[in-house]
Amino acid sequence: MIKLLKIGQKASQKEVFAWNILGSLASAAMSTLLLLSVARLLDSYNADVFSIAYAVGNLLITVATFQVRDFQATDIKEKYSFNNYFYARTLTVLIMMLVAVGYVFIHGYDAYKSLCVLLICFYRSSDALSDVFQGMFQQHERLDIAGKSLFFRNGFIFLGFTIALLLTHELLLSLIIMNVLSFVFVFGFDFLLSRYFSKIKAFHFSFKQVRGLLIESSPLFINAFMLVSIYNQPKYALDNLFERGLLEVGIQTDFNILFMPVFAMNLTMIFFRPMMTQMAIFLEKKEYESFVQYRRKLLQMLVIISFLILAVVSVIGVPILNIVYSTNLNKFIFAFIILIVGGIASTFATVCDNILTVLRKQKLLVISFASGFCVSYLSANPLVEHYGIYGASISFTLSMLTWLFLSLIIYFRAKDSYKEKK
Repeated sequence: MIKLLKIGQKASQKEVFAWNILGSLASAAMSTLLLLSVARLLDSYNADVFSIAYAVGNLLITVATFQVRDFQATDIKEKYSFNNYFYARTLTVLIMMLVAVGYVFIHGYDAYKSLCVLLICFYRSSDALSDVFQGMFQQHERLDIAGKSLFFRNGFIFLGFTIALLLTHELLLSLIIMNVLSFVFVFGFDFLLSRYFSKIKAFHFSFKQVRGLLIESSPLFINAFMLVSIYNQPKYALDNLFERGLLEVGIQTDFNILFMPVFAMNLTMIFFRPMMTQMAIFLEKKEYESFVQYRRKLLQMLVIISFLILAVVSVIGVPILNIVYSTNLNKFIFAFIILIVGGIASTFATVCDNILTVLRKQKLLVISFASGFCVSYLSANPLVEHYGIYGASISFTLSMLTWLFLSLIIYFRAKDSYKEKK
């Protein structure tokens, strides 16, 4: 396996690019594929439970990752050792699970729904654990290994989970099996390979460094937590109405299916992730002209890809979803287009934010995220209560446009801040 992964060698740019795409695609497709398995093999109630549980897991994984990956991948000088990255991640994973327990208690879910939420959160904690190793591989310019980890682990888990559903038709048991498979892969692949780059020393870490790392990453964490909250707020509003008996079974699943293609826009970040590390290298080497050209190229590519996705998905998106999920979403076509527009806005804002992170101006982003969060928090419940799925779509897109507008203002004010360091 070591020979196949070319440990100790420098991977070609083609290999890095290809495996990064495959890994990121596999990761982004997981929620879609897992929901597909549940929707096809179980009833609408279980599909609704899985949908909201996965939404909660997506929110709380931000606590576990604490958005350290963005900082770690561009920590070219290794300001913090991998040992401290690892133990910081262990701490945040523990905090995530404590928050998950508190979440189900506060929301008063029944035992079945609570266990589903906790099991999915535990599974997502394994994603967070794997992520710290992937960040280390990327830091050493081996993003191809991180891509292989994502691709093979997600494929392994999806197959195991789907087979478990086919054999048992039990969501809880299948979630337990999914957790076992995920943690086995993290330790059997990520952990073992990490030893060829940096060995983890048991209980050998610096409280000062861990604290410093978390403090430096806290603006990114706050931003990510608010962003995922924005993404999930319409789902929480739908769940709240469902728990009150105001919505029929299946609405949560319908919205989640409609929401899936929004990730098509987020997938464009797959192509740009290696470019973020490269821009950080240009800045570190004071190659400012190369940095500016690279940034311009990134934004031009994003504009082209965004309009292509909008044109194609708006026409064939709903028909494909109808076939894949064996449902009829034709009455929600305009809600679907509204969601796609929100997805485009979110991708543009994400790119602006990533560039500002490379420039180490991430603290400024709290303003744009907080504004988007406020719009989402204030609009989701009333819009969903009056307009159902259409209201959820409008709330999401309003929030994304608010985030983008303020991100652009910050970006244009700070994009040339590297000149201050000349």
